[in-house]
Amino acid sequence: MRRSGVLLRLILALIAVLGLRTVANADMSDFALFDGSNPANQPNSGAVCYATDASGANGPFTYHVAVANFSALPGEVRITYPDGDFIRFPILPMASLTFSQAAGSPSGNDKAVRVSNGGSNAQLAGSMSALTVHDHEPHCISCDGATGDGDCDAFVPN
Repeated sequence: MRRSGVLLRLILALIAVLGLRTVANADMSDFALFDGSNPANQPNSGAVCYATDASGANGPFTYHVAVANFSALPGEVRITYPDGDFIRFPILPMASLTFSQAAGSPSGNDKAVRVSNGGSNAQLAGSMSALTVHDHEPHCISCDGATGDGDCDAFVPN
């Protein structure tokens, strides 16, 4: 009887320790809104997301984009990376698009990601968010307004 009580205490202690570890590694998220349908935010509306650990080193994250084109003209949703690579998704007038991608690979080529209209006619409005795990903290900033584009250019030039 006494051994089963000790065993029960050890199991409960193990569950408590593993449970605390799970809380310490909980997912974290951040988001930024952008509104390219507002003339004050044109032409460089969009957002940038990235993830860092406590030392400032970049890390892995998943980003999510939800965007609509409020222009009467077709355009594109452009995803740009710090190394200059980009992906273009065509978007029709009054259409919307949502997608998710992984980023933050060890190579560093995708340490940050920027969403924009790529200089097209699209007037994009939406949100960009980032989700991380482990010891990395996500950061998302809007490129809207006079200072926003410069802040975003510091991570990923448009």
